[in-house]
Amino acid sequence: MVTTLTVSQDPIQTWHEKALAALERALGQSVELWYSQQPEGWTLSESSARREGLGLDDPSTMSVGDDLLALMDSTTSTGIGTVLEQSPGEYLLVIPLGRKIAATTTVHTDSPGRLLGLAELGSQFFQQQTELAQVREENDYFLKQVSDDFEELTFLRSMAQRLGLRTNAKSIDQLVNASIEELAKSTHAEELYYVGNDDGELKLLAACHAEGIDGFEHETEVVQSLLRHFRAAAQHQPVIKNAFGETDAAHDFPGVRDFVIVVVGDEADPLGWFLAINRISEAGTDEPAIPEWRLNQHEFGTSEASLLSTAAAMIASHANNLALFQEREVLLVNVVRTLVSAVEAKDEYTCGHSERVALYAKRLARQVGYNEEDCELLYLTGLLHDVGKIAINDAILNKPGHLTDEEFAEIQRHPDEGWQILQGLQQLSYVLPGVLHHHERLDGKGYPDGLAGTNIPLDGRILAVADAYDAMTSNRAYRTGMPHEKAISILRQGSGTQWDPEAVDAFVQIESEIIAMREAYLPRERPNRKSMSAASQ
Repeated sequence: MVTTLTVSQDPIQTWHEKALAALERALGQSVELWYSQQPEGWTLSESSARREGLGLDDPSTMSVGDDLLALMDSTTSTGIGTVLEQSPGEYLLVIPLGRKIAATTTVHTDSPGRLLGLAELGSQFFQQQTELAQVREENDYFLKQVSDDFEELTFLRSMAQRLGLRTNAKSIDQLVNASIEELAKSTHAEELYYVGNDDGELKLLAACHAEGIDGFEHETEVVQSLLRHFRAAAQHQPVIKNAFGETDAAHDFPGVRDFVIVVVGDEADPLGWFLAINRISEAGTDEPAIPEWRLNQHEFGTSEASLLSTAAAMIASHANNLALFQEREVLLVNVVRTLVSAVEAKDEYTCGHSERVALYAKRLARQVGYNEEDCELLYLTGLLHDVGKIAINDAILNKPGHLTDEEFAEIQRHPDEGWQILQGLQQLSYVLPGVLHHHERLDGKGYPDGLAGTNIPLDGRILAVADAYDAMTSNRAYRTGMPHEKAISILRQGSGTQWDPEAVDAFVQIESEIIAMREAYLPRERPNRKSMSAASQ
């Protein structure tokens, strides 16, 4: 019985060719080099085929007996070379050069002992090459592990950067969406999901699939169902399920081979969960047995679970910081409103003035290019722009007639007084330029410092327009507020001398919105202690 073998055109590795050349020099004749490829079986190397005179451009084949095939299988599996006497003085020499590579030749000799020595050397060579290949494989593995560790460090560093002071306003959803792609890569997951906890309801907030994966294999319902089934077990520690696809429970979750679930936040009332589905296998899946030291390239383990847990802890910490930050912002706004109320309590005619100026200034700031965060900061500045009037004599503030020069000089003190009141509050340092300079003029004739042009902070220039408009259109003790059209006309006339022309132009562009804001504004009612006490009884 014979088996037909096709001729391989694949190049053989250099060290095999060197071993083959050494054998040929020792024997003084050609040696064939074979290697096994599943499922095709044993094939003859290109270089050996040329020596046999076989054409490579046509489907040339050669036939060998099953005894040679069995002998090559035996030598490469055991690593022991073989010398087989075929007839008197004729010996078949088979030497393993690797687990799937063998050298064969037929030798005519009266001294088979020499062939046994070559077979022994071949066996030693086989052992050395096997050990070398294993060392190379282990080195590649450890190099890959170091690379993975660096990727994890890079991810954690990027997360830490995103959690800087300037990202306090970033929501949890925004933070997760900015990080999930890097996290999926570092955890070697085909699919990574972040599912939020919305008053007990599961809500898919972010998802990412690995490069090379065509979309998401799993529907939202499957992800949510998997979490409902296993989230209780994930309350105290990560849930890791490898080879899950081989269990009976997997029937309800088609396509899920393995997964990791990590809770984010408080175990009793979590913010959400990370769910990594299907580990990308980096070990050869065709290997009959994967060494233990390579299992973490084939399945989820403590490394992936720890990284997900670290990311979850950082997100939970950010959520806590965000809550504290928002609480601080609320407290700060309440303090600001209290200061504003103190000013307005001195002057009933200016009641609501600070809040309207703040609203106008916020909208005007957006029109000239401020981002949302800076618009909010300018809104608080607008609320506080007249806080210095606390230090001004009540009689002057509420005087029904025109002010004398001395009285007007007293009024001009309020920007400096406001700066004095606020300068010790580090959290409110950003309001100082607007509070101090909202009465400066573009021509340098304003107060308190007589700044001109762009030397006046932009916050001050914006507030100057908003403040002037509200002052002109509001009722005062000594006059009735003027119509909108007249106030706009005065702003245009003073553009370039008293007010910044860019700010005035931007204000005119949004005048319909300004009118709507002014007409819709209702001053906050001051609480009445007695009525509140009666209501609580």
